Amino acid sequence: MPAAVLLVFLLAGLLALVPVWRLRVAGWPAGWLAASWATYGVLILLVMRFVTVSRFLLPILVVLYVAPFVAGPERLARLLRRGRTDPPRPVKDVTPEAPRPLPATRRERMRSSARSLHADPPGGEAIDVFSTAPARDETAPAEGEAS
Repeated sequence: MPAAVLLVFLLAGLLALVPVWRLRVAGWPAGWLAASWATYGVLILLVMRFVTVSRFLLPILVVLYVAPFVAGPERLARLLRRGRTDPPRPVKDVTPEAPRPLPATRRERMRSSARSLHADPPGGEAIDVFSTAPARDETAPAEGEAS
């Protein structure tokens, strides 16, 4: 093989070791590390060799290359776990209790008796703001206006 081809293989292999090192820090098994190194290496070789394919493979390679550095080791290690190793934590109910009703006052107890008022007491007239005033005849002039 020409020296240039060997240099490309060597460069691809060394570039693929960088994210694999980060995965090793996360505690991935050796078999998975070898598979990810081979995947990174093949993708790097494809991007370097075929320019037309690099349009589609380069974004995928960049995301795969950067992902081990963005996600911490604990997130990467979580990918390997099959299920939850920790027992599920109990849910703590923090809903406040319903407020107690206020005790009835003497006046309220008296109102609830059998006696009740059937008329308004004197002097207790309420102003009805929603009642309509008598309609004014639009054709007749208002008081104080000149005709």
